[in-house]
Amino acid sequence: MKKILIISLFSLLLVLAACGPKDVNSSGDTSETTSKQKISKEAAVLTITDMAGRTVNFAKKPERIITLTNSDMGIVYALGGSVIGRQTMDASGVEPSAALKATEVGNTHDLNLEKIASLTPDVIIASSEQNLKDVPALEGIGAQVVLTGANSIADIKKQEAILAELLGKDATNLQKEIDQKVAEIKQEQTGKAVRALLILGAPGSNYAALPNSLSGDILEKAGGVNVAKDFKGVENFPQYASLNIEKIVESDPEVIFLMIHGGDEKETELAFQKEMKQNDAWNSTTAVKNNNIVVLPADLFGTNPGIRITKALDYMANELNQVSK
Repeated sequence: MKKILIISLFSLLLVLAACGPKDVNSSGDTSETTSKQKISKEAAVLTITDMAGRTVNFAKKPERIITLTNSDMGIVYALGGSVIGRQTMDASGVEPSAALKATEVGNTHDLNLEKIASLTPDVIIASSEQNLKDVPALEGIGAQVVLTGANSIADIKKQEAILAELLGKDATNLQKEIDQKVAEIKQEQTGKAVRALLILGAPGSNYAALPNSLSGDILEKAGGVNVAKDFKGVENFPQYASLNIEKIVESDPEVIFLMIHGGDEKETELAFQKEMKQNDAWNSTTAVKNNNIVVLPADLFGTNPGIRITKALDYMANELNQVSK
């Protein structure tokens, strides 16, 4: 059942650990929700309220688009749009292939502002958690900024709706696909729900994903019971909690889903499993006894999967079904 995953802690925690959209303006001040660009709502041909609660006015329909996350890029293309600039990444991970021709402009935590400016974008679609601090600099090159993010499946549907509005498209079909997948999985659940623990792990640093994280929401929608649902979130990352071994042993998870970040992923996985099997407390759980430790794939669980959320749901549901047999 083991799968391989490489996850950046920085990316995962910041993408999944926000409390939710905050009312902020482009300078990061939470007192207002107006864009820094000098465009009044009366003069705007389009007004967007992004997922950080910011109001963004456009003097013309945006055509030259840059996306800084895979999820946003995938949604833009799924809606029939395209981008002139995208996040820097290995070509094998770029979907759809049509986006390969877009210029690489860095990533959410390491932007190439000179390259971005050279593309003269109308709008830059960025991460509400990672790029809020970058809004003034991005607006300074003359572009508008729309921030997105997702801490739940419902947030992904909202993300699709916002980008559809930006492009003048309709997100109904994309949203229906998600609803249909959730309903399909629910209908197929015939056995008892599987007790599961979802761990964000690395050498010396392990956290339990809570139901208010995106991965935690996927777990529950796929039919799992999150044994950490009552754990208290850690400060700054309320979607994650410190591991309480005593409570975990008491709840006896039947499967442990592991997300690995940092260092050598295989080495980290082996070290984690060794620790579990040598620790009497961990070793007493059904999951460890039966070697039901599943390493989740990065493209579906490492960050917001965007339109691939249906595949993430299928993956999780299939793993849970194997355990319940």
